[in-house]
Amino acid sequence: MISVTRKISMMLLFAAVGLGLTSCMKNNDDQPDIPNAGLMAFNLSPDQDGIFVRLSGNTLGNQPLAYTNYTGTYLPIFTGNRDVRALNATTGEEITNTTGFTFDIDKYYTLFVTGSDSVYTNLLVNDHLDTLLPESGEALVRYVQAIPDSAAYNVSLSSGSKEVPTEASFNTVSEFASMPSGDLTVTASKGSGSALTRTIAIEANKAYTVLLIGDPSASDDTRKPQIKFIVNGTVTDSTDQ
Repeated sequence: MISVTRKISMMLLFAAVGLGLTSCMKNNDDQPDIPNAGLMAFNLSPDQDGIFVRLSGNTLGNQPLAYTNYTGTYLPIFTGNRDVRALNATTGEEITNTTGFTFDIDKYYTLFVTGSDSVYTNLLVNDHLDTLLPESGEALVRYVQAIPDSAAYNVSLSSGSKEVPTEASFNTVSEFASMPSGDLTVTASKGSGSALTRTIAIEANKAYTVLLIGDPSASDDTRKPQIKFIVNGTVTDSTDQ
């Protein structure tokens, strides 16, 4: 189970946008604590219908991750240097391979498997949710730009009086920004083409990841560029508990 110095409450939702961080309760027995980290994994490759993620040969989770799906929460993993691979769930073919990534104790990480047309990437990031706190009345928000396109997107996160505009090339993962709770407007545009836009209701003290995903050449509506999001969890300072 994940043991962290700051308490991150569990909020597992069963809708498409739900999950949570967790600080697991310890049993009142004499079982030794095993150092671990937390890992959340996503399949953001529009031409990969299902993938398995493997850490040093061990499969993460029990089911393959369909396109746009993820592990649903941060799963506890052993720490240290781990090889991270993604495999096509149908053929068993390895599509990504990261050798010797270091997972530190009590840290939270996200793996985004991205790309298309036989070129795929493991985007592995430390989420820093063991140290980050939003400002009072605000939420933490970040995005991943996972649309396999040669052109960069102009991405804007706007809520209340705050706006965070950035230029994001393919495989960009932004840092979490503290944004006022309420309606968050997300816009992603490039050149003279039509912009992607979505308004999301965000709540104070929660952490969100916005997903910019899809294939610009797709004819299937489910594979076209679009904006989705998930709730990483509710973040509170341990001194408040």
